[in-house]
Amino acid sequence: HALKNLIAGIQSENKGVKRNSIYFAGKYQIAEVEDVLIRQLHVEKDASTRILISLVLYEMGSTEGLLAVQQLAQKDDSKRVRSMATHIYNEYLINDINNSVSMTK
Repeated sequence: HALKNLIAGIQSENKGVKRNSIYFAGKYQIAEVEDVLIRQLHVEKDASTRILISLVLYEMGSTEGLLAVQQLAQKDDSKRVRSMATHIYNEYLINDINNSVSMTK
């Protein structure tokens, strides 16, 4: 029931419930809601909530989610969202490169 409630919260019309649900999905790394977050990213009207979803997808390490963040960086109507999504996606790229480089003697 908890997962269903979290999904309902992410899709809620109540901004506070929605944002808290998104936050907790990221804090507790609940991978089962990744698809819901990606869908919500595409339909969300509030710019701050789109940024929050982008941060949560980054924290979850979601490859599919980060591709959605990349698209957001390129196509969102809000300059602020495009800028934040670009920074989030670039941070992912930097960390991915750093994690794939190994230092051996």
